[in-house]
Amino acid sequence: MIGRVRIATAGLVLALAGAAGAAPPADPLDEKYGAAVPPAYVKQYEADRSGKVLLNPWLQVATRELPALLEPGDTTYKWVIDAKGRVAILREAPHPLGRAYPNGFHRPEDDSEREPGYVETYGHVSALAGGPGRIAGEILWDAETRSFTVNNKSGRYTKHNADRTPEQLAEAARLIREVVDPGGASWGPVFYLLDYAPPAVRQKLLADPRLEYDEPERKARPYVVVLDGGPSRFATEAAADDQDD
Repeated sequence: MIGRVRIATAGLVLALAGAAGAAPPADPLDEKYGAAVPPAYVKQYEADRSGKVLLNPWLQVATRELPALLEPGDTTYKWVIDAKGRVAILREAPHPLGRAYPNGFHRPEDDSEREPGYVETYGHVSALAGGPGRIAGEILWDAETRSFTVNNKSGRYTKHNADRTPEQLAEAARLIREVVDPGGASWGPVFYLLDYAPPAVRQKLLADPRLEYDEPERKARPYVVVLDGGPSRFATEAAADDQDD
């Protein structure tokens, strides 16, 4: 009997040791929205002298119970999926520690020109205090269609990561539409920008029949639409409530 107990005890110890050494279970959010990783960089003005990254004063963490709110007509919002799979939304606003450029300047991270008077603004890192994030991008106002479009433009959490895919952007956009109220406007298309894609994904999409260019004559700024536009669920629910009344 004592021998059997010893054998059983030894087996239990081995089982526990094996469990302790086993790889932790995969986070399902990694596949859905990409792995949560630190930002590729933090700009010098985004942190104070103690190294603390300042939070954007317009920050909203959106949930179905407490949706974030956009204001139609605002040109740029930024979004990022945090480590817990929530959507953080922030308005592009001047940073108190940022510099002004009276003559404008060329911004190397996205090869763009900034107009004279440009002021450095809060970036994606200000949504997460410089912490880890998943796929991220922008929400842009389209005045012609009175809708908000979504893209994957983020040099911090998207561009330098190997697992940021069109499917993850589509999943993120579906979540955004569930927890972000566009203020009576509709949702426009969702654009996966190849300039912010991993090299292997970019190469594959260059042969995709959906491929389009912002500048067709130069074949510059390629993209594919990964989700069509549609009405806001908040507007649809409000209309249904009005009919019930």
